[in-house]
Amino acid sequence: MRAFIAVDAPSTALSRLQQEIMSTAGWKARDVKPVEAQNFHFTMIFLGEIDEHQAETVKEMLSGVTFEPFSITYRGVGAFPKPDFARVIWAGVDPAGGQKLVALADKIASLMAQIGFKQDKPFSPHLTLFRVKNNTVRLGSLADKYKDVDFGSDLIDKVHLKKSDLSPSGPTYSNIYTVRAVTDGQN
Repeated sequence: MRAFIAVDAPSTALSRLQQEIMSTAGWKARDVKPVEAQNFHFTMIFLGEIDEHQAETVKEMLSGVTFEPFSITYRGVGAFPKPDFARVIWAGVDPAGGQKLVALADKIASLMAQIGFKQDKPFSPHLTLFRVKNNTVRLGSLADKYKDVDFGSDLIDKVHLKKSDLSPSGPTYSNIYTVRAVTDGQN
């Protein structure tokens, strides 16, 4: 199975933001593919193709992750690899929420490294809004327009081991294991 560890981002504000950006930028469906609302997430670490035995080992290690619930606020938009040559358009998070996401991702990456999963690049707290279909999409002034704008908030209280099934219509993600945040000494 193709797997990764992530936290979900269920905010309905992100779908509204997608619509607003498409309208403002004049992008069409031939230019960008919006990520479906049920697929909004922050990938903590991508594991790649794993078998059932590896999945069980990942679950065991992941069960050792403890964290308290925390809030994030979606803020700002950007593009990878760069605004004038966008392949991915993303939403960022507030600095405090971003630091907590990074700390959680580092904790998870450290555990996964113990069982042979290395992270290629450091975690960057961003959420993919669009995947660019052609090379004509440029973020331009939208990055400045949304730089300090808050789009909504979410409570991060679960980490998931997810399976990704790819199809021509796009990916389908399934949670195969969940770790809940610790509240009042309970997990």
